Amino acid sequence: MPAPSTATYSAAVKIAANTELRDLLDSGSNALLRIRDASDVLLYQGTLSDPCGSVNGTTGVLTITAPSATNVTTSGTAAYAELCTSTGTVHLALPAQAGTTAVANKIVINTLSLVGGAPLNITSIVID
Repeated sequence: MPAPSTATYSAAVKIAANTELRDLLDSGSNALLRIRDASDVLLYQGTLSDPCGSVNGTTGVLTITAPSATNVTTSGTAAYAELCTSTGTVHLALPAQAGTTAVANKIVINTLSLVGGAPLNITSIVID
């Protein structure tokens, strides 16, 4: 096996870790998804379903279920997303990327240029 260029975890570790993350987010009421710009201004906040996502039992990949279509609160350029408990405790921050295809460890949305009052279209939130 060639030397890895990044840390490589077994599927068992990914399954355990991502199941724990999902369960931690789901503790209490529904988890929250927040999107912020590079200056930490809150552009969007949505409520996730309960459970907030599913963990693949073979690979350990956690796929967060995107919230129902809701509108952006404040105009700005999306830089990152936060996955939070219902009380606002941040447990994971992910970089934002524009696109139409899922990218591991990023939130993918149709555009990074968000417009207040316009719908937010989330392509994927996948944690590997």
